[in-house]
Amino acid sequence: MTPQEKWGLEKLPFRRNVEGHEFYETAAHREALARMEWVLEQNALGLLTGEVGSGKSTLIRRLIGGLDEMKWLPIYICVPGLRPREFYGELLSYLGEASPYSVNRARKLWNERVQAGGLAGERRWVVVIDEAQDISEEMLQELRFVRNQRMDAVSPFPLILVGQPELRRKLRLKKYEAISQRIEMVYHLTGMTREETADYVRHQIQLTGKAAPLFTDSALHLIYGASRGIPRVVNQICLQALYDAAAKNSDVVEDAHIQRVLADQEWQRGAAG
Repeated sequence: MTPQEKWGLEKLPFRRNVEGHEFYETAAHREALARMEWVLEQNALGLLTGEVGSGKSTLIRRLIGGLDEMKWLPIYICVPGLRPREFYGELLSYLGEASPYSVNRARKLWNERVQAGGLAGERRWVVVIDEAQDISEEMLQELRFVRNQRMDAVSPFPLILVGQPELRRKLRLKKYEAISQRIEMVYHLTGMTREETADYVRHQIQLTGKAAPLFTDSALHLIYGASRGIPRVVNQICLQALYDAAAKNSDVVEDAHIQRVLADQEWQRGAAG
């Protein structure tokens, strides 16, 4: 028996991708959005980090989705091991230019187009580099030159680096001091609080059309302890627990269902190791 059949749910909760109106906004989300909006307003360089599954990409989608399409041109880049030539190629493609094979020529062409007012259209650019902890060392160094024109006086567009905590650690290294000094806004996205985690679970159930709670308070306590409030982990635990409870024809999700899910996950980690 599926959760939909057991409880008459209109749809399955705890999905990875949610619609904008379904987004559960925490205090940390509001703070992160406010800071990234400042980055856009100031044409600044921003850094957004968080643990895997903390909601960074969801937050960026919400940020971009809230922009006026008549005023902004969002450019989202997520390329493992991103190198300068690939980066300039992405930017030049939006200017209708083919990227030269040489990174030096690509950089020169980019600078020429910027200085000639190539970005001065009706829409302002905003560039987001996701999974930035994986971009190449040369790309990190290149960031010093990408945005700054005319002796550091002008930045042609706001740029947001999004990545896991190791990106923050990497940028603290002496060799990246020149770029880290240029970062004007930093935010680290933490997990939800205990109260937010419980409210998030209830919110997910309500989105299915079910008004009555399906998780006991003690089950919610276990979920928070195991997930540390990381949304993706909460989703995984809750969805598996719903299936376990439905299969056993239980009325609600209790401690025993959560404990079985956690035991299965522990076994999977052990098998993978």
